Amino acid sequence: MENYLTIKTEIKEHVATLWLNRPGVHNALNDIMIREISSFFMQIEEDNELRIVVIRGSGKSFCSGADLLWMKKSFTLSPSENLKESLELSEMFKMIFNSSKIVIAVVHGNVYGGGNGLVAVCDLAYCQANSRFSLSETRIGMAASSITPYLLLKVSAIDLKELIFTARNFSGEEAFNYQLVNQSFASSIEMELHLEGVITQIVSNGRLAIMESKKLINQLTEKLLTGNKEQIPELLARIRVSPEAQEGFSAFLEKRKPKW
Repeated sequence: MENYLTIKTEIKEHVATLWLNRPGVHNALNDIMIREISSFFMQIEEDNELRIVVIRGSGKSFCSGADLLWMKKSFTLSPSENLKESLELSEMFKMIFNSSKIVIAVVHGNVYGGGNGLVAVCDLAYCQANSRFSLSETRIGMAASSITPYLLLKVSAIDLKELIFTARNFSGEEAFNYQLVNQSFASSIEMELHLEGVITQIVSNGRLAIMESKKLINQLTEKLLTGNKEQIPELLARIRVSPEAQEGFSAFLEKRKPKW
């Protein structure tokens, strides 16, 4: 494996662990991290010995969403550069979702904005009950564009609308009730024991059978994804350079209320 700047990786027998590794900013996504995650999933795709990828966050949180300093710089990009970055984000989510490996999110701490997208594209997700989730994009004048199709595969439309429109925080237990995660645990010890059991069960089953089952389930549910291939990155590219979003980024970084 290559040396990465924003992620750490570890492979042990049939399981790879990918650590989001920007703990100082609660593992916020930026252009480098997006490319490195994509690169990792591309590299492991042909490794038939590897069957499971576990995604975790270093430090206090799983992922706090997009790095707002990076997003704010979008105002200085050309339209084609802005669209390119938006496409890279969409492609990263798609690559994880379509990976031939079983991808499991193990969640703690804050899960904001695009961090929910990382949870949603995983095949399985487990969290601590005291985790704090939020579809926080609208707080800063953004739309949850790239992640919405994947969220709709797990969360009902009526619940998703409320969570996006209010941008309110919700707990790990609520995330389980919304079906964003498979299970919520009172402690990290319980979660790790459950994860260990799930991994043992998966690797004891037929590799090809599991891979084909995942592919079939994804194919039967991907109408929401294929019908919006171009529209979603274009929406993200457009809205992140809007005056409202730029004011939202500035207000958040300056710790003040946005002027809208």
